Amino acid sequence: MYRFRPSRPVRLSLVIGVVSFAVSIADAGGGGENAVVIVDPQVPESLYVGHYYATARDLPAENVLYMPAGAANFTSFLDFQRDALLGMLANRDIDDHVDFIVITPGTNYYVSAPNLVVDGCAAVTRFSASSVYVFSYIAETIGPNTPVTRRNHYFSTSSAIAFDSNVGWRLGKPSHSPDAERYFVGGMLGYSGERGNTIDEILDLIDRSVAVDGTRPEGTFYYVKTSDNARSGPRHGFYPSAVQALLDLGAQAEMLDCTQGGCNPRTVLPDGRHDILGVMTGWASPDIDGADMTILPGAMCDHLTSYAGHFGTGSQVKMSRWIANGANGSYGTVQEPCNYPGKFPHARFHVQYFEGLALGEAGLRSLSFLPWQVLAYGDPLTQPFAYLPQVRVPDAPSGEVSGVITLTPEGETEHPHGRIGGFDLIINGVTIQSVGRKGVFHLDTAAFPDGYNDMRVIGYDNTDVKAQNRWTGTLIANNRSRSAEVLVDPLTGDRATLFDIDVSAAGETVAEIRLVLNGRVLASTDSESDSFKIYGETIGAGPVSLQAQAVFDDGHLALSQPVYVDIAFDNPPEPLPDTEPPVAFGYTRVVSAGKPMLLELPGTDVDDPNLSYTVVDAPQQGEISGSGPLRLLKSGLRAMGADEMTFKVTSQGVESNLATIHLFYEMSIPCDDIKKFKARCKRGKIKGNVVLTNTSHHEETVTVSVDGAPFDVPIDEKKAKFKFPDQQPGQHTVALEFPPNCVEPKSVRCE
Repeated sequence: MYRFRPSRPVRLSLVIGVVSFAVSIADAGGGGENAVVIVDPQVPESLYVGHYYATARDLPAENVLYMPAGAANFTSFLDFQRDALLGMLANRDIDDHVDFIVITPGTNYYVSAPNLVVDGCAAVTRFSASSVYVFSYIAETIGPNTPVTRRNHYFSTSSAIAFDSNVGWRLGKPSHSPDAERYFVGGMLGYSGERGNTIDEILDLIDRSVAVDGTRPEGTFYYVKTSDNARSGPRHGFYPSAVQALLDLGAQAEMLDCTQGGCNPRTVLPDGRHDILGVMTGWASPDIDGADMTILPGAMCDHLTSYAGHFGTGSQVKMSRWIANGANGSYGTVQEPCNYPGKFPHARFHVQYFEGLALGEAGLRSLSFLPWQVLAYGDPLTQPFAYLPQVRVPDAPSGEVSGVITLTPEGETEHPHGRIGGFDLIINGVTIQSVGRKGVFHLDTAAFPDGYNDMRVIGYDNTDVKAQNRWTGTLIANNRSRSAEVLVDPLTGDRATLFDIDVSAAGETVAEIRLVLNGRVLASTDSESDSFKIYGETIGAGPVSLQAQAVFDDGHLALSQPVYVDIAFDNPPEPLPDTEPPVAFGYTRVVSAGKPMLLELPGTDVDDPNLSYTVVDAPQQGEISGSGPLRLLKSGLRAMGADEMTFKVTSQGVESNLATIHLFYEMSIPCDDIKKFKARCKRGKIKGNVVLTNTSHHEETVTVSVDGAPFDVPIDEKKAKFKFPDQQPGQHTVALEFPPNCVEPKSVRCE
């Protein structure tokens, strides 16, 4: 029986606490905290690579998003993937610092997009799988008849500037101009279909990327001019100045002129060179596999040709061959493009990469046009040439804590012209506080669940690159004597392993215990202890961290110590004869009204992990879409209070129990954001305003009533002004109807 209903929903990321602080986030991308990896829960290779990447890059659990990354067309992408991404970033409170969107294999390499972008040379009917995420904030301004030459406002050939998705960009610089544009950096770790990369090659790429970060490897950047003017011509005029710029920075760079015998005519590559930090050339079919060369970890290599990113045709050499031979990234188009220079990485990519930008930052900054057809391939977080700071927290607690504690971060950088700029404190994925380089964090541990909270301190330098590094630890809070525990047996297995998982909680009356993986509910119970049997196939292969979240009747939470399980990609399970019906699990979820929320439909079956999913009753205050084990809920801005969705799962024709997802909507404008409410009457006109504490609700509306008649009033910055003329003489009641129950009505008299 469901007992828990919070009087005021509390939230810390995925419904695990409550925090409200004013923060100032570091501009830098480039760290795991700045990236979201998208994992398709129905695609085994996506689960495997996604879990592997999240562990290797030490992403917070909140930065793993389970949904299909691709869509049939751009309209469908906007309706589901884009809305789910932006909504989940907001619901998880991580939208203030996520800059990179990383796509795992198991999805297509392009999204169909006809009749949106105009190119008089060659029709644009596809956007790359990575670029659609770049466009998330500007999608409504695309098409029809958008020119292919539309500027990418992060592009610049001048000095490197760290990317930040939370600022507008104009002419290569952060800007508050009305026409400044916001983007994400998108990147695809690998394509595992025909002519792509094997899973092992993609995992090797990830290992190389993590290992090379901040090592500032020695080697040479090679620019190769070829006789193919259609492919070499758009860029080779910029090669000499890029080489000189790299030499001026202390790097090694060389231009090889194949038209003058400067390269092997068979391979059209830097044959005989074994110090390659990057290759930029133009040739349809360079012999990447056969060349006598060594590509060093961290390298970006590309060969500017029509079909490098079009894996659906055997014509021309694919960008995947660079990755198979040791590169960490490449760029190529997913259909035949016109060879405008602005469509391809500028020669100064390697200059800004060497200055310390992450691969994804340098890639987007090197494209002068929006990257319609350009697929960013590899690990966008790779940053071999950054001076990564050293970060310490010498007074971090080593055991249980309660009440208010202080944390004193320290750090230094070896950058010859930089110093530490400041520190961010991130707990359970959410930025809590920011301080300067000599600042101290003051942390009220009672604001967090009892138990094991992920805690990080991010230190960043004061250069334009904003290079960053982290200290990681665990905040073990004990303010209410609550606890949760999860036990898993065995701790290693494969996709066919049926894991025995026990959860329990203590300290008060338990309302619910959820078994979660990166915020994704796998199972739940309303008892103080329970056991589940879950296949490795359902959890997903790779190194994973399982945690129990306990919710108590009074609304407080407890988090268990995470249990680490290693699930091999081998041995997909075969269905067994039916012995037991499947089980569906309900749970609670707090939703920010008006912000799309992904809802998983957890279910298990000891006989067969292959389930089908049916929504029986949809929520009353929103619309749902999607299929399989996920639904996207889009609630209205005025959604409030409680709601629910019921579903069931089916295995081998046998239906499960009916499970209920209990939803609680946080108002889009909380009462805490209302600062003042004023009303008066003069000359038969009732005038007044609603003043808010911040500008986050700009262009939303409040509702004001006069004697019960409601009127929607738009918010401009921090103020909603209203004027209601032609009022009858006498007493009138003016009330703030939305958000409700925030302030007392005003009684005004008109003469």
